[in-house]
Amino acid sequence: MKPGMQPDHLPPELAADDGLGDRFALLLREACQGRLGTIAWFRTDWQRGGARTGRGTFRTDDGTEAPVIVKVPVGPAELTWNQRLQPDEQDPYGITARLYASGQALGDYDLAWIVMERFPEGPLFGLKRTDAIDLMADAAARFYWRASRFPASDPQRREEWAQHFERARQQCQTNNLPEKQRWNTVLRTAQKSLTAWVAEWRNRSTGEWCHGDLHPANAMSRSNRPEDPAMLIDLAEVRAGHWLEDAVYLERLYWTRPERIAASPPVKLIGKKRAERGLRNDENAARLADIRRVLFAGSAPAFLRTEGNPVVLKATLDVLEETVQRLG
Repeated sequence: MKPGMQPDHLPPELAADDGLGDRFALLLREACQGRLGTIAWFRTDWQRGGARTGRGTFRTDDGTEAPVIVKVPVGPAELTWNQRLQPDEQDPYGITARLYASGQALGDYDLAWIVMERFPEGPLFGLKRTDAIDLMADAAARFYWRASRFPASDPQRREEWAQHFERARQQCQTNNLPEKQRWNTVLRTAQKSLTAWVAEWRNRSTGEWCHGDLHPANAMSRSNRPEDPAMLIDLAEVRAGHWLEDAVYLERLYWTRPERIAASPPVKLIGKKRAERGLRNDENAARLADIRRVLFAGSAPAFLRTEGNPVVLKATLDVLEETVQRLG
């Protein structure tokens, strides 16, 4: 196998291919023993380093031509978790796309790849379903339930929150942020308790898996019928951690539109769905969620390139002030 390749990068001779994936398609069809049809490659906004995604069909054992998505290369987490979360006797519906074929190499190249079910309906985000948060909470709980079969032994992600807050204050000083004085005041107040809050957060239980990128664009359904559950895709960020990391991340996407989650708060809803699956929730989950909100919100000015939208900053500031006051 060719050494030195990153999981999200192509070898130079394939990356430079003028046929936009012709050689890739040939290798994939060989790996799939001729079952994979013509691939129509397309580019997504989040792809980088030459990774490719395509649409095609796959001939199943009964001769049916199933619509599929082809992804190559994929990282080890995405390959592993797509394989682990396939339907079985205990979970016949599954939690992610059906996997028709996969592998860790293409010809002589050390490139992992997957051929998976193509959902007929688009992401919940695009469908604008009113029950999207309920479906997301149910999907998250089903993910945690299935993933709990596998011990969470990965190294924990350590975020330097004190540095983020210090940089946030510096950004408030050097940039003409809207509500600049409010930011300075609430960040100064939060920093007085930050060491204790960070210690409390780091002391949380991290003996389970979280999705790592839980949002409605990463959830699809096999139909648009209300009774059909959502399925989670894009498993590249699955990591050991705590479910509140997913829940507060999902909630944060709606800070600019709080009315959308007023009746279905993600943290409470995911906690309830977890309990229905027999999964344990921390007694201090509400407090841990508040700490996570403060850590997220207080760090926002440190990352103005991605978090600098004035509407987002205003909503984030409102959440930060309210949550710091609640934590006391």
